[in-house]
Amino acid sequence: MGNFNLEKAFMAVKAQRYEEAQNSYERALETEYSVEAWTGLGICKLFQLTENQTMEEVTYCFSKAKEVDNADINKIDLQLISYSNLVLERATAFCINLMERIKQAESEKNAALITSGIAMAIASNSNSSFGQVASGVIAGASAGVAVGKFAEISDIKTAGQLAFQIIDDISFGVNNFLVDNNKLPEAQAFNNRVIELKKLIDEKSKVYQKANKWYNKTGWLVFWWIIFWPVGLIGTILYYNNK
Repeated sequence: MGNFNLEKAFMAVKAQRYEEAQNSYERALETEYSVEAWTGLGICKLFQLTENQTMEEVTYCFSKAKEVDNADINKIDLQLISYSNLVLERATAFCINLMERIKQAESEKNAALITSGIAMAIASNSNSSFGQVASGVIAGASAGVAVGKFAEISDIKTAGQLAFQIIDDISFGVNNFLVDNNKLPEAQAFNNRVIELKKLIDEKSKVYQKANKWYNKTGWLVFWWIIFWPVGLIGTILYYNNK
């Protein structure tokens, strides 16, 4: 007979009710320490890193899972890598979608578009191979990674900074946790992906910020050519130099 609290936690996570899921995992752990309960609790916290959870809490849960009798250490390490990579991908998707919508909102002078950008970020799907192969009781909830602090952001630079912070926190936590297993092919692939995602965010941030410079807007160039041509000339030069 299965553990009722674990089943409740499973259903709550699938419905993206993380606080309820955490309570169920904690109740399950009051009865018996199990790998499933500890890793499940850790993954719940991982999905909420953009809110009020920390990577230290995540790795603590996974460390406790390793202490359970007959725990499969390698499997636990691979779980952390898989789900961490999934959260990295989702956070990057949130960030890039948000930056794009902020750019559009600034161009159209429409702040309401930023809010709809959050909705787009939630709806977007990561094509990460890690996300596709993730398995376990929480795999089906991968799209439920919390938007959290991204919902409070209204400028492109800050969106990029938050994504960088999340990526760095996860990367440090995972590599510190793995210890002797950081040479696993999956760990190497994870670290390579961290570099790729940070580069992608940096490139997108620069592109979107540059697109909103006044000299990249035809209306402003025409305005300054008519009102005060030297400014129009400077703007035109900047436009072509930054293409």
